[in-house]
Amino acid sequence: MKLFLLFALTGCALIFGAASREKEVISVTVPVVLDHNRMLVDAEIQRDDGSWRKVRLWVDSGNPDLFMNESLARDLGIDLPSSGKTGGRSNAEVLTPKAIRIGGTVLNLTGVRSKVMYQPHWLFTTMHNDANLPSSVLMQYQVIFDYPKKQLTIATPGTTKPRGIPSKVNIHPKTGIVQMDAVIAGDSLSFALDNGASYSFVSEDKLVKLSTIHPGWPEMTGTAGCANMWGWWPPEEEKFLVMRVPDIKWGQVIFMDIGMVGVPKFSADGPTLGEWYSRKTAKPVDGFIGPNALMSFRVEIDYINSMIYFEKGREADKHDMDIVGLSVRQLADSSYQVVGIVGKSGKIMVEGVEAGDMLMGIGGFKTKGATMGKVVDALRGNPGEVRILSLERNGKSVSIEANVERCLDSSKE
Repeated sequence: MKLFLLFALTGCALIFGAASREKEVISVTVPVVLDHNRMLVDAEIQRDDGSWRKVRLWVDSGNPDLFMNESLARDLGIDLPSSGKTGGRSNAEVLTPKAIRIGGTVLNLTGVRSKVMYQPHWLFTTMHNDANLPSSVLMQYQVIFDYPKKQLTIATPGTTKPRGIPSKVNIHPKTGIVQMDAVIAGDSLSFALDNGASYSFVSEDKLVKLSTIHPGWPEMTGTAGCANMWGWWPPEEEKFLVMRVPDIKWGQVIFMDIGMVGVPKFSADGPTLGEWYSRKTAKPVDGFIGPNALMSFRVEIDYINSMIYFEKGREADKHDMDIVGLSVRQLADSSYQVVGIVGKSGKIMVEGVEAGDMLMGIGGFKTKGATMGKVVDALRGNPGEVRILSLERNGKSVSIEANVERCLDSSKE
């Protein structure tokens, strides 16, 4: 009888312990680094032998897959297929790592799909990150992107009291991507929330329509600053239309003076940005709202109840395009190349620079090996200030004095 009671009590203890672990409440707030508008967080990923490896993660609410670079995968002990490198944008689906922890808190990776990305290289080299923190992980929690405080909070659903302006959102049940309808000058559009992007992007035809109806809205041709997504994808960023939209009503929040980039079809018969992005959203979208719109807010997402909350912490930056108007991209050796020069009102914004020039330095700042955010920030300033560009053209050194210009005016000026 005593032995039976011992087994019974032991069994109850094990069951209770398992239930306690299942109901374990977590809430962790950690600092983030903003680089090229993208949110980066320090974390750890568990190796195959149980030890932990420090990593830097790119917080990516617009992508459900866990991406990692080859170096990280090998260090974790992940078995890589020998035929993985098959092309310029090759990847290999692999077993998901055992665990990720942030601020000492272990996150649930159940059901998360993982890929080793051999290419494109700039997914990691432009941000100095090892992997991303995808939407499929975030959707299991209550998440706060606090841009004014530069903090990320991840908590068990229902354990934080939401703050700010509430809006109902649509969330894809598998990808975890958030989507909400918007109104721009009476025109109905729909956008995903993508804080892993550098800016807000929309299908070109939608932005061209707004430009035609509202010719007074500030615009420019070619991406600069954080509108310069990667320089490689989508192609020909130097030709994209960029417009300052006076106000966007997204759910119940209103964004003021937000820059948006119009992305053309990738090919004549290819999908628009919205059509391509809609493959991972609950409803069709026209593009996505990026961190340039979110930067003024504490953004809280209650995934379980399909709600989002915006609490304003500061005014929007109306001069995010006070910059030397260049579009750049990073090459495989971590050096930077000029893709194009921004145009405004029929004239180019930088004289003496040519597409294809290697951008070696900006003043005393050496660009090779730097993050894209640091390169772009070195081009910023007050209109009229001069930046000395050290270029390499056809094997020869060229020095250009370039003015910082207000490439994209505020709609209220």
